Amino acid sequence: MTTTQLKMAIPGVGVALALLLVGCSSDDDGGGAATTAAVVVDDHADDGDDHGDESFAFGEPGDPAEADRTIEVDMLDSMAFDPDEFEIAAGETVTFEVTNTGDLEHDFTIGDVETQEEHDAEMREGGHMGDDPNAIAVAAGESGSITWTFTEPGDLEIGCHIPGHYAAGMVAEVTVTG
Repeated sequence: MTTTQLKMAIPGVGVALALLLVGCSSDDDGGGAATTAAVVVDDHADDGDDHGDESFAFGEPGDPAEADRTIEVDMLDSMAFDPDEFEIAAGETVTFEVTNTGDLEHDFTIGDVETQEEHDAEMREGGHMGDDPNAIAVAAGESGSITWTFTEPGDLEIGCHIPGHYAAGMVAEVTVTG
């Protein structure tokens, strides 16, 4: 199941669960009258925003309409990003327009070294790209975008975590200046 299909199915699963809970519950007086159960369904998947409300020590998802600039990046089957170095000011919101020019799937994950290593280990153990707000997967020959607000100065990486790609050096360096 693709991420898009999964996102479309989540609200339906929530509604089905709510109906199941309502149908199975009864009040405590033994009278058999059904009580209602409050179920919160996260319909976030339907609003077109794939980035959630998460924040990280190194930044947070940004609003593309408020981006300070756009950077075009190519993902290459030679296990490289082009360009492979970025300088960004703390507080700056950047939209990365990412094009996979190769024949292999690639991903584009923004993070510090610890985040990169954790994500790489998950992917090597059979994990998959989820709704990580700091990452996108891009199929061969396709394009995508991710907008990020860089909140703190420091050194970050952009990595590809399709198994073997990060280990092969598919990493770009990001310097966030104060």
